Amino acid sequence: MSPKSLEKELAKLVGEENVSSDPTDLIPFERDDQFFLVPPHRPDVVVRPGSTKEVQAVLRLAHRLKIPVVPLASGINRKGLCIPSRGGILLDLRRMNRILEINEEMMTATIEPGVSFGQLVNEVKGTGLRVITPWAPSTASVLANYMLRGIYGPATRYGTDHLISIEVVLPDGRLLRTGSLNTPTSRPLPYCNIVNGPDLCKLFQANPGTMGVITKGTIRLYPMPEVIKPFIASFPNYEAMVKPAIELTVRDVVEACWTMTFTPSSLRTLTSGGRLEGLADLFEQDFFSMWLYVAGDRERVERDEEKMRKIVEENGGTFLPLPPETEEEMIKDEIWERTSVRGWKKGNLYGCSFYGVMKLAPEYYRVCREISFKYGFDEFHYEAVPVAPFHGQLAYNDPCILWDAGDPEQVRKMKRLHREIMRALLKVGIYGWFRPFPGVVESRKLGEYGRLWRALKDLIDPHHIMNPGKPPL
Repeated sequence: MSPKSLEKELAKLVGEENVSSDPTDLIPFERDDQFFLVPPHRPDVVVRPGSTKEVQAVLRLAHRLKIPVVPLASGINRKGLCIPSRGGILLDLRRMNRILEINEEMMTATIEPGVSFGQLVNEVKGTGLRVITPWAPSTASVLANYMLRGIYGPATRYGTDHLISIEVVLPDGRLLRTGSLNTPTSRPLPYCNIVNGPDLCKLFQANPGTMGVITKGTIRLYPMPEVIKPFIASFPNYEAMVKPAIELTVRDVVEACWTMTFTPSSLRTLTSGGRLEGLADLFEQDFFSMWLYVAGDRERVERDEEKMRKIVEENGGTFLPLPPETEEEMIKDEIWERTSVRGWKKGNLYGCSFYGVMKLAPEYYRVCREISFKYGFDEFHYEAVPVAPFHGQLAYNDPCILWDAGDPEQVRKMKRLHREIMRALLKVGIYGWFRPFPGVVESRKLGEYGRLWRALKDLIDPHHIMNPGKPPL
């Protein structure tokens, strides 16, 4: 079917004003910041449904005609997860942006996929509750981020799993509800995920639009702390940060613990034009630091701050003085949006995020830094974040490189660097990659786990129309 014929069929389902095959409307969807790993590709048509029923109608048509479908929630995309690598339908869900319920008693919010963090934070203000927000723009989709288990400021205390139940349209248009949302007498009560057999909500998590389209979700909210207090401590090297990070996490002293290092050149770029401009001039070598937050009622914050200072200083850390305006920005980062570190200033921010062992963070840092410098990229930044539950020393790790994707030679180098970093990290030993990014996760190397993952995909999406080109296929 030609794009124009497909556009006419889709217009019958969602209205002419919500469908387009005009190249000027399609170009914005053809690439993201990781185009060198996932080549650009334009969809044939973009569709903007406004309801679950419209999503069902679109998927029924796509299933019948075997047309690829790529769902997109807010357009804040990275690493090729929403690139329509086989063309077809780009399902833009931004019209579905309703906050359906804020339930203070149950401490939940039920929302549609187009709801942004900024939108939800504003709605929750005044309830005494808190949305766990990522270090990402406030325009990012809450459900998309939670479905992909994003990394959040207070992950050290609260972890990364804040989703309770979902409503998902399957590739053939059928509707699946998970948890208590599926119990007929509890249909209005989507507040439990562990009833009636396995937790099927998790089957769709970390599967970026490859098994269906999420049209509604219920998420956890948390009590807003009376006080949130930020700190930055410097250390002589990465090894010195490991022991205090583990102790602060195991003893639940802090709600957030980011162990970070910056080369002077990366620090210079990241802080230019901000309140920390000039900080890089103080360092000839890498700047090793812990960004820490204590939170709770005033009495707890006082106790935890005392414990934290003792642990940090006993391990060679030195607290840096923070101007009030910097404290204010850091608190905003923790509860609202990322402001202090602006990683895209260079034009692109490479990352190969993964879960690993906190005590191995210095080794991860060393091999990634060596490879980065080997290819001529000296604007290098590394972070490791202890994540609750901390069993097995679970930590989110991210080697980051600031680079210029407009330079063809840098693009060629980055492709080689990426493969080398992946091999080096697997050799050191990691738990697994942060998300199923194309070009990173290969299910055929995961043994029986990968085989079963592909079998589930085949069962749910036999025509392989959902976000083709992404793992597990």
